[in-house]
Amino acid sequence: MEKKALIKIILIIGIGLIIAGPIIGYATDKVILVPKKAHEIPETSDDELRDAYAKEFTLTKNQKAVISFSVFTPNITARLKIFNQYYYEAEYDSNSDPTGLSGEDFIYSTFIIGQSPSTSGATSITITEQGEVYIEFTGARNGINLISLPGRYVVVVYGVNSDPANDNVYFNLGLKVDGPGGILSSIFVIAGIIILLCYALLLSYNYLNKLRRGR
Repeated sequence: MEKKALIKIILIIGIGLIIAGPIIGYATDKVILVPKKAHEIPETSDDELRDAYAKEFTLTKNQKAVISFSVFTPNITARLKIFNQYYYEAEYDSNSDPTGLSGEDFIYSTFIIGQSPSTSGATSITITEQGEVYIEFTGARNGINLISLPGRYVVVVYGVNSDPANDNVYFNLGLKVDGPGGILSSIFVIAGIIILLCYALLLSYNYLNKLRRGR
């Protein structure tokens, strides 16, 4: 009886791992570094890098960062660039004007109400109160094809407010990178298949033993 119960447990575990694999893979597909939310910076950020919004992140081989970037406040013009971290730190120490700094290549898709989505490549993006931009970044690109270039990077946002009564720049930003979802899903599914194969072998072994005892 105990042996039968053990065999059933092995079967349940195997099936459970195969079912759980895709679910866990989906749940861990992306790692959220910055939840999508509103941010505020002074408009002096348009001239001084130290006043700009900055968030560091690291990419490994074949890993991609996805950034959602939008402005829904009137009179705001916000600009986004991605820098290599070492380049950023050197320019930060000098408190450089971010407008004149060279950003890394990325691709972006623009979603504007009443217009068809479009995808383009750029090293910077400027938006006003017109929908939302989704940016994909892997370190480099060729046209609109992304190229993996692992390293440490910084996403920077700066801008201006044309309202004379308000010196602040408001924007929405979210940042996430590829997580271990694909690998975890494969590990769980493969482990489940191996357990089911062991289950099948165990059944075969028990069946052959019964045949031998019956002779």
